[in-house]
Amino acid sequence: MQDYWLTGKDRNIDIKINGKKDEPMKASLFFRNYQNMRGYERLALRMAKGSVLDIGAAAGCHSLILQKRKMDVTAIEKSPLASIVASQRGVKRVLNDDIFNLKGIEYNTILLLMNGLGLGGSEAGTLKLLKHVKRLLAPKGVIIGDSTDILYNTMDATSAFTIGGKYYGEVEFQLKYDGVEAEPFNWIYIDPSLLAELADKAGLTCSILHRDADFHYLAKLTKV
Repeated sequence: MQDYWLTGKDRNIDIKINGKKDEPMKASLFFRNYQNMRGYERLALRMAKGSVLDIGAAAGCHSLILQKRKMDVTAIEKSPLASIVASQRGVKRVLNDDIFNLKGIEYNTILLLMNGLGLGGSEAGTLKLLKHVKRLLAPKGVIIGDSTDILYNTMDATSAFTIGGKYYGEVEFQLKYDGVEAEPFNWIYIDPSLLAELADKAGLTCSILHRDADFHYLAKLTKV
């Protein structure tokens, strides 16, 4: 992201999922404007009201759009370099921190976009994430996030919902850029039913706002 911001030259971020090479990601993806966003992203941004927390903001593409609409936006991003880029691009309030360190502040809208509902990394991690984010949610506030049900990419629809005793949506990512391979990290592609179940355990209600043909969906969560 920093190289793209400084040079304008687009390069690949190589991706492995569960040790297998996947389609690379372009750095420019994190700099797209409103016109280049998918329908679910536009819907999520239209629904944002009041004070907004953009979790995993990366280079700040969502935060910048909301900021231009005169909204009170806080971007939180764990990567130091991505946080610098977001600030240099004009995001006024950027927190370079882990979401679990954020406490004592309430927001009307909390965004978990770009498959952001997978941030917890596992079923247990997702429940922990939802409970924590709920504590950051103002009365009548909303959490808006997206994920993908990858069942049909991993097995027949008639197969069991676990692989080797593990939920099929739990994967291990590893990224490589400019010859440097990062440490692997866990992610979860959570299906709508499991999301609703975990939301209920966290004291949240879950409704699906949008579904794409590729089993990607946008969800809204509110306090019970």
